[in-house]
Amino acid sequence: MTPACTQAPGGTLHWVLDTNVVLDWLVFADAHMEAAAAWLHEGRARWLHTPAMLEELFDVVSREQVLRRAGADAAALGRRVRQAAQDHGLLLPEAPACAWRCADPDDQMFIDLAAHARAQCLLTRDKALLALAPRCSAPGLRILRPAELGPLQA
Repeated sequence: MTPACTQAPGGTLHWVLDTNVVLDWLVFADAHMEAAAAWLHEGRARWLHTPAMLEELFDVVSREQVLRRAGADAAALGRRVRQAAQDHGLLLPEAPACAWRCADPDDQMFIDLAAHARAQCLLTRDKALLALAPRCSAPGLRILRPAELGPLQA
């Protein structure tokens, strides 16, 4: 299966991951994130994020229900997120507003960054972001669920 978010061979893909997708990857080891995790661990893709996105992520991983479900403490999850951001990510400044408006204002930062940084993919399970997919596909951005990615191609 060929992945939906591709570019020329040898190029590094730039992906924006929403908060829940990052949790699925780093905290809950969700099977739907296996292909994306392989791309990131192999260095074929980079996770683009901003300080606000990391702040939201650190807030979420410190919530009691996440800690209980993960069976870990906030410090351990915070270290895991920081390490992944350093190893597989690229910290960018906050992005200016783009032309596409998300129905959920809390999710606008993800589409703004994806558009501004010319990311190839925004991985999400969020319905408000997925609703933007038909309008955002023409400029080269794909908004996908993690399960829609294909395996890492050799």
